Amino acid sequence: MSLLRHVTAAAAPEPFGHYSQATITPDGTIRVSAQLPVGAGVSAESAVPQQTRQALRNVVSIVEAAGGQVDSVAHVTVYLTDITDWESADAAFAEVFGTHRPARAVLQVAGLHHGFRVAADAVAWLAREGPSHGRSCHHVAEEGGIGR
Repeated sequence: MSLLRHVTAAAAPEPFGHYSQATITPDGTIRVSAQLPVGAGVSAESAVPQQTRQALRNVVSIVEAAGGQVDSVAHVTVYLTDITDWESADAAFAEVFGTHRPARAVLQVAGLHHGFRVAADAVAWLAREGPSHGRSCHHVAEEGGIGR
């Protein structure tokens, strides 16, 4: 019996292979598989900002289906086939996440399935008060946790 719970979000594309859209670990961590910008009329020919927004919307819809929310996304990896698209992808990232600023990595890759130029994966947690159970990181740092 697996300790992982598997997540399926109707609002996101079905997996193209033998994997889950996301899994939830026993501690409530949501790990979202890399999402292509499939949906909402976005194609491989669409501009990078459109592809970025759609890939991230797919990620967020999976996080929400798992029981999280956009503000519970802790880390995102954005995969670009051309790193010179970083600025336009960053602007689209800001549109999707607004004031929430998860940790992030942006990586250039040689290619992505179906000719897309953008993909994204994420780590989030199940909705609750927050990663420090209601304490801000500032308070945690003062208590000798973060930054020591």
